[in-house]
Amino acid sequence: MYFRMMRADPNRVAFCSWENNKNYNKNAGWIKEFEGKFSQNKMEQMEITTEMISKRVQKIKNWTSPGSHQLHGFWLKHLISLHGKMAQQFNEMLQKGSISEWLTTGRTYLIQKDPAKGAAPGNYRPITCLPTMFKLLTGIIADRIQDYLEEKNILPDEQKVNKWKSRGTKDQLLIDKMILENCKSRKANLHMTWIDYKKAFDSLPHSWIIKCLDAIGICKNVGTFIENMMEHWKTELFVGNESYGLVNIRRGIFQGDSLSPLLFIIAMIPLSTILQKTNLGYQTSKNSHKISHLMYMDDLKLYGKTQTEIQSLTNTVRIFSTDINMEFGLDKCSTVALKKGKIIESEGINMPNGQTIKCHEPEAYKYLGILQLDNIKHEHVKTVVSKEYTQRVRKILKSKLNGGNTIKAINTWAIPVIRYTAGIINWTQAELDNLDRKTRKLMTIHHSLHPRSDVDRLYLPRRSGGRGLLQVKQAVKEEEHALAEYVKQREEPALIEVKNQKLLKTQQTKNQYKKTALQTRADSWHNKTLHGKFLDKIEGKADKEKTWLWLTNGTLKKETEGLILAAQEQAIRTNAIKAKIEKSADDPKCRLCKETDETIDHILSCCKKIAQTDYKQRHNYVAQMIHWNLCLKYHLPAAKNWWDHKPAKIVENEHAKILWDFRIQTDKVLEHNTPDITVVEKNKVWIIDVAIPGDSRIDEKQQEKLSRYQDLKIELQRLWQKPVQVVPVVMGTLGAVPKDLSRHLETTDIDKITICQLQKATLLGSAHIIRKYITQS
Repeated sequence: MYFRMMRADPNRVAFCSWENNKNYNKNAGWIKEFEGKFSQNKMEQMEITTEMISKRVQKIKNWTSPGSHQLHGFWLKHLISLHGKMAQQFNEMLQKGSISEWLTTGRTYLIQKDPAKGAAPGNYRPITCLPTMFKLLTGIIADRIQDYLEEKNILPDEQKVNKWKSRGTKDQLLIDKMILENCKSRKANLHMTWIDYKKAFDSLPHSWIIKCLDAIGICKNVGTFIENMMEHWKTELFVGNESYGLVNIRRGIFQGDSLSPLLFIIAMIPLSTILQKTNLGYQTSKNSHKISHLMYMDDLKLYGKTQTEIQSLTNTVRIFSTDINMEFGLDKCSTVALKKGKIIESEGINMPNGQTIKCHEPEAYKYLGILQLDNIKHEHVKTVVSKEYTQRVRKILKSKLNGGNTIKAINTWAIPVIRYTAGIINWTQAELDNLDRKTRKLMTIHHSLHPRSDVDRLYLPRRSGGRGLLQVKQAVKEEEHALAEYVKQREEPALIEVKNQKLLKTQQTKNQYKKTALQTRADSWHNKTLHGKFLDKIEGKADKEKTWLWLTNGTLKKETEGLILAAQEQAIRTNAIKAKIEKSADDPKCRLCKETDETIDHILSCCKKIAQTDYKQRHNYVAQMIHWNLCLKYHLPAAKNWWDHKPAKIVENEHAKILWDFRIQTDKVLEHNTPDITVVEKNKVWIIDVAIPGDSRIDEKQQEKLSRYQDLKIELQRLWQKPVQVVPVVMGTLGAVPKDLSRHLETTDIDKITICQLQKATLLGSAHIIRKYITQS
């Protein structure tokens, strides 16, 4: 029925209350008091500069939907020659108050919340995409208004959205926790009401927004521009790919730019002003600051000492809301009463229309994402967020993300679920340790972490040789230290009360704690006999920063990444480990050659049985990648991808000749005259030879290569009358990089050959050998 009506008249779609223009009550008595409070403030006329555009455009995402002008953020950022002209045109709009319709027309997609409820209007969530140019302009205006609000201290302490240097919801949750715990400890009386607005962002009258902008002293050109802009607000409605016509937005705000939420916050400033004037609210002690309410956008919580107080505060909010044509969503409002710190039966709060805001006991109320009633429901919240955290970790590990992106995804999508509760929920060490164990267990199940791999290393930064995973326990502790540090520096009365109540008990700053934790973890890894052996092997021989490049780049599959790290840590069950460490076998000898103890180093670089097969294949894989890059440099035939490249014995053109595994004839008989690659230019020659020794022998192997081809270098310089450069390309079997490798690669002038590429080719070959002969046997 609803959508049939929309199709019947597609040019005049009525959706929700957007087209239903309403005004505020101009006769409300509290408006004059609000106007008087800010009468001395005045914002200077605004002029948009090129610098403002250049700064603000950096915040726009590159490739989000650009709107009807089809100009993506990427081009706005990089076509800097346009910024001056854009500033000129934006200023013309500000001065004339005019605005083009294309700039203020959005595209709104109606996303169905619950398929079971069908096509009812209330079952759709509108998501609006706005033109990039509109977001840029309104973003610049929002920045200027924000500066003015902060400069004049106009934003109330009770509203934490868009407040500079504020922790947002964390501020409110800390203050709320402090009040609840203070009430319990003092056995005091406390009455609380949670207010929910019905379609708050769609209900606000435009006339009230203009009134508030004028009352707080916003300059005339900005105020006039915003007024004209709202008159032109419209959006095209879509369900899927089907358009249902244009809607004129005569009420409410756009959702999708920086200015709209700021306009909502400004429109709600008078409410805080009125509630402050009541001189009602909860006190943590006899002489402490009274706290009557907390706000975060439209999330409002009221506090009173008695039933009369909470009834009065709620009534004040109701009168204000009615005057600006906003309605309570009574089914989502709730109230609770505490006497001597304990919850008691409450009759609720009576409303003039005969309805009542009731106590929903024993159901908890979700306030800013945290379940609570007479107190925060710590155990319930822990259960919910722990489940959500593990579900997210499991989804990430089931994905096809590579090793680096898997860790990034856990750090940015799963860890924040727990971190948000830090400082609010009382986690125990055991509970946090258990979450970390679950994370490692899931990583092991999905072959991302070897079961015997080093735990400390997992949580170290990738640039230091770790995996870079954020430990749940450390993330929570860091957040608690950061909150404690933040609260100590704040001068707001409510946050001073939080500090005085000693809600956060820490002795260190966040940075001190983090530095100590990382150092302890690094020392622990280094000092382990087996897990720290790789570090001992490469000490003084390898460039440690470059040795970990493959980890910082993070392009290996998570399974391969975990396997290579386990090999470095001697965590893989070779025969030597089984016989000498586990005592589960008698023979430590290599299963292939039967001559030497089977260690990871032996299997990867010393076993004669696979020297001419697997070692040679890995060696050629690395050399093939270098050959491919050389072909690209000299515009010679090459495959699309280096792993598909098949080097020919000789390739040449007018630029260069490249010889692959080619025996070079000289007057003098030489033992070493077949380098892997020989590059002959008109005026220079390079002898490139690849070696992949055990990681402890990279330095010796590099010197060996330089010495081995010294005679060939002398002969070629004599015969060809050209300078000859020997380039040893040496890479440890598990990624160790010699200190001079970068310098040697630079002499080839091939920009595209990177150490990370060489490492990847080497490590893939080593991983294949381990899987073939150890983990699969």
